[in-house]
Amino acid sequence: MLDILLVDDDPMIRESIADALLDAGHTVTQASDGEQAASLSKARVFDVAVCDVHMPKMDGLTLFRRLRRDSPSTAVVIMTSFGRIPDVIGTLRDGAVDYVTKPFDPTDFAKKVIGSIDERKSLRKTFDRARTNATEKRTGTPLVGDSSSLRRLADRIKTLADVETSILITGETGTGKELAARILHAESARRNGPFVVIPCASLPDLMVEAELRELSELRAGNQRDAWFRSAEGGTLVLQEVGALAPCAQASLLRILRDPQVRARRSRQWQPLGVRVVATTTVDLSERVAAGTFQDGLYYQLKGVGVHVPPLRERDGDLLLLVEHFLHELSVPGVSPPQLAPDAWAELQRRTFVGNVRELRWTIEHALSLTSGAEIGLEHLPEPWSAYA
Repeated sequence: MLDILLVDDDPMIRESIADALLDAGHTVTQASDGEQAASLSKARVFDVAVCDVHMPKMDGLTLFRRLRRDSPSTAVVIMTSFGRIPDVIGTLRDGAVDYVTKPFDPTDFAKKVIGSIDERKSLRKTFDRARTNATEKRTGTPLVGDSSSLRRLADRIKTLADVETSILITGETGTGKELAARILHAESARRNGPFVVIPCASLPDLMVEAELRELSELRAGNQRDAWFRSAEGGTLVLQEVGALAPCAQASLLRILRDPQVRARRSRQWQPLGVRVVATTTVDLSERVAAGTFQDGLYYQLKGVGVHVPPLRERDGDLLLLVEHFLHELSVPGVSPPQLAPDAWAELQRRTFVGNVRELRWTIEHALSLTSGAEIGLEHLPEPWSAYA
């Protein structure tokens, strides 16, 4: 509920509005003129100030400007007659949240106008509290969230950071598998080495097969460099490893089983010096059962696994992620717009089959459409058509 400063020189109007606000559960402090209201606002910060325009000693427009200067967190609602509406329009441009024209129904005013402000302030407090909690309970990684499933992921990454065997990262589309791989690399002893990502699903099968075959056949004297060479001393990520063609799978299996190569212009054998991290959206066990993925490679990869949970299993993280993307995607140095209650309610209803990637796209889309200080329901895009 809100702490409200009500300013009007007409005691009857003031009492009727105060009664409606009190019935709605708010606290109300009354002032009969602008100077008294200004004095009260110096001693205490109000959530909302409801100000009449025409008052003795200090009019409502002057009071509004003073409140904006001395108490910027106070939301201001202007009460006016029809004849003063042009004067009030300027206050909306300068930060007033709303205005009402007299006469109006006090109960309707308390429910709609003040109720809307209450919703927005409650949502802002929720976002601020969530951000504070996230700061106090960091996972120690760039992972954003504080759900138990995300904390388990962070712990798993820390445990496996310096494991030298290949690692398989599983998870639905858009969950952040590459981010998990980057954190594995950053927390390992290989952090100063290269981090190379090979998008297996988007490269021609013949190219992938040729690159892997060249490295796996170095014993036969082939001295050409390959992707593994570019990642030497670091991490090589095979993105969507399930998309590899059968011949490429066979070459990769040979490399993982015997990760040694002959150095250039040398007869000496040496370790390949690359840790392989593979990611997959599909269930590789199903591919093995269907005969499209080699069982030997599957077991070689799945020995050490990391699972990135979908957004629906990360209770409480949606709020933190929205706040994170609002700040990340907004213009640097400019406070990001707030999220209107109806927009937040809509985000909570969505399934986000595209997970964190879809959520990020949604916030980016909304920011590109809003030109004000708030993101409303009308700024949100339709869910991804591929998943709707």
